Amino acid sequence: MSERSYRVDAEVGGTSRPLFEENRGVSNNAPPWLRPFFSLRAQLLFAYSMLLTLVVVILCTLISRALSPFSILIIAIGMVVLGSLLAFVFTSWLLRPLWRVTDAAQAIAIGDLEQRERLPLRLPPQDEVDRLAGSINEMVLRLELAEEAQHVSEQRFKRFFSDASHQLRTPLTSIRGFTEILMRGAIDDPETRQRVLTRMKSEAERMTNLINDILTLARLDNGQPPKLQYVDLIELATEGVKRARGQASEGCKVIFSLNTKERLGVQADRERLKQLLFILLDNAIKHGCSTPEGTITLQLDKLDKQAIIHVIDNGEGIAREDLEHIFDSFYRAHHRSSTHPERISSSGAGLGLAIADTIVRAHHGAISVKSEPGKGAEFIVSLPCI
Repeated sequence: MSERSYRVDAEVGGTSRPLFEENRGVSNNAPPWLRPFFSLRAQLLFAYSMLLTLVVVILCTLISRALSPFSILIIAIGMVVLGSLLAFVFTSWLLRPLWRVTDAAQAIAIGDLEQRERLPLRLPPQDEVDRLAGSINEMVLRLELAEEAQHVSEQRFKRFFSDASHQLRTPLTSIRGFTEILMRGAIDDPETRQRVLTRMKSEAERMTNLINDILTLARLDNGQPPKLQYVDLIELATEGVKRARGQASEGCKVIFSLNTKERLGVQADRERLKQLLFILLDNAIKHGCSTPEGTITLQLDKLDKQAIIHVIDNGEGIAREDLEHIFDSFYRAHHRSSTHPERISSSGAGLGLAIADTIVRAHHGAISVKSEPGKGAEFIVSLPCI
């Protein structure tokens, strides 16, 4: 086995120390030429040699009357030397798998995860070395998954930060432009001034709503558990439908349907669930009330101890290529509003469904969408029911 020494500096408490300290205790103070004798092979060889020497001494004592002292000495020395050589060979052979595990583990610890291929894996495990190699291999798999998750999280954060910056830049640019218009003399014209101030107020409100959505998403993503209490979904849905009816345009129907006679109670954060229903109903109204025959349906059901919420609209539907991204931050399905392009610019920054998805996941539920272009959309939420 090649004696390799991996020494990587790790910052711990503001100080630097070697990641691997191969020689600890007494061996730290030993001279360099003596340190190889503290290895496991040397210790085992020393133990075998002492045991062999003891056996040889006993044998020599038993045959001391039959041979001369010189012959006994030669035989004893030969037996000890030959036994030590054999012990060295067998010890090296037996320790070879352990050395491979040690080398691979040290290489893995400094970041070379591909070295796990050097681990002597045998299935099923036959000895302690096999179990150790299997444990290290499992640890490497977890490290790879963690690194992949971290990479995805970093990419997601960068994309989110870039999209948020772009979304904030638009209203800020508009407000700056309107301010320049006022400074050029438009402030003296009451009609123009009122129109510009109204637009500035609208852009400021848009920016405020965007910032509030970003903060909401950040709070939901920080991993803190929601404040749970008993929530009656039927009561909450009734409130949501009343508010949606007041928000919907004239002629747009908002229907509440209850498909179960059982109680629909959940342990959840009431305000978050109210926000979830508002997002889904608001999204349905924007896209389902685009025609005079627009209909929005909020349907409640119960299946296998799961409360099921259906929010259905008969709007333009969602294109197939948009479905897999519909819950991404700052994503808006442009195909859904192709017949009403003016709705794209007024439909928000694309954080609503991302917030809805985060709320559902925080409550250990699931959310999905089914849609086809021209046939409307159906959002389905399942939550653990009491």
